Amino acid sequence: MALHNVRNASDTSVYKTLSSIFDFADEDQKQWWHSTAPMFADMLQASGYDIHSQYKHLGIYKKYIIPFLGFYPVDDDNRWLSILTRYGLPFELSLNCSDSLVRYTYEPINAATGTAKDPFNTHAIWDSLSKLQLLRKDIDLELFRHFKTDLTLNADESAYLLAHNLAGSEIKTQNKLALDLKHGDFVVKTYIYPALKALVTGRSIQDLMFDSVHRWSHQSPTLLNPLSVLSDYIQSRGPESTITPRLLSCDLIHPSKSRVKIYLLERTVSLPSLEDLWTLGGRLSDPSTTAGLLLVRELWSLLQMPSGVLSYPDPYLPLGSIPNEQLPLMANYTLHPNDPLPQPQVYFTTFGMNDMAVADALVTFFERRGWADMAASYKESLRGYYPHADHNALNYVHAYISFSYRNNRPYMSVYLHSFETGDYAITRLQAPEVNASVEIVS
Repeated sequence: MALHNVRNASDTSVYKTLSSIFDFADEDQKQWWHSTAPMFADMLQASGYDIHSQYKHLGIYKKYIIPFLGFYPVDDDNRWLSILTRYGLPFELSLNCSDSLVRYTYEPINAATGTAKDPFNTHAIWDSLSKLQLLRKDIDLELFRHFKTDLTLNADESAYLLAHNLAGSEIKTQNKLALDLKHGDFVVKTYIYPALKALVTGRSIQDLMFDSVHRWSHQSPTLLNPLSVLSDYIQSRGPESTITPRLLSCDLIHPSKSRVKIYLLERTVSLPSLEDLWTLGGRLSDPSTTAGLLLVRELWSLLQMPSGVLSYPDPYLPLGSIPNEQLPLMANYTLHPNDPLPQPQVYFTTFGMNDMAVADALVTFFERRGWADMAASYKESLRGYYPHADHNALNYVHAYISFSYRNNRPYMSVYLHSFETGDYAITRLQAPEVNASVEIVS
């Protein structure tokens, strides 16, 4: 049981007000709202969003995002499993701690997802984007179309994979969306996973991604130099390398301003591996990179991550299970038309580590940076998201911690488990029964 004086995200006034007036199209959407909105509302409030922005972002989430989260997951049968989380869930909140900005990522899902009409969830993202474009007319899909055509399955490829059962237990997510909430507004970003395209074409993920960016560089020639530097680094690691290219992302804004990011998975979890990722094997040695490297080392020391050579685990954990695993490291590299070098961002994969130990490390880092408000409120916020949990035992709330260093300052985000928050963990037992025989979302 939660202590009476412990913060509870379900007590957030905006969440309570909206819950009292919202109607829901079906029970699944209602469950998604009450499972995730308490944490979302609390995070917005604690991050200093004004009351109008809180209502706006939660209203957008209810009307335009929840309908694309699919059936509410109540077990592990008959559900679409998303790469977004280790539990196959299709929604995740994150917090930029340096700027107190909230964002969320989701894999759009619709009624055709996982059926013969769209067995690998290629098309639902278009429906979701069309809804977001009603709110933001400046969402630009030119770059997205280019990468989606090159890196996700077309109809013939989907049919071939399905007919020959080639995907098997492969992760089937091909694309997802993220909204960065700039107080009263939002910016959209997409992530594209070419694993299935690689499977059907026989080309490597690296070849597909780098070739696609190279072809786009005909329209944006200044991307060639950072792309070449990154390619050279990957090649220099040799045939025994423990890094593998994994996905690509871009901003859905005018291509001349959009960042393209290429993500690498690093199976060797160690400080030297992080240092190598951060400096691209010594290719980045400018003062900003060097200053950031000192903070990478500080974070590594604070977090006390176990070292080792790790494989990415078999897909997905059962809902409600306690993880007994550690994930590889990850890094992304921003390729920007106005920057001749790729800019690194590294990810400390804290999933499976004790969450209070991780929180203590983060609070210490916040205090040293002078982020007093974040340091003072962070652990209280975590307890409020899951007020009925034993926080000394949790080890799945912090999925990743990302770190970058730009314009002479550090940027850090935490990616958090965002499911059955607030009072949902106890009140769901009295909720109307959800039909578990239908497909769910992930």
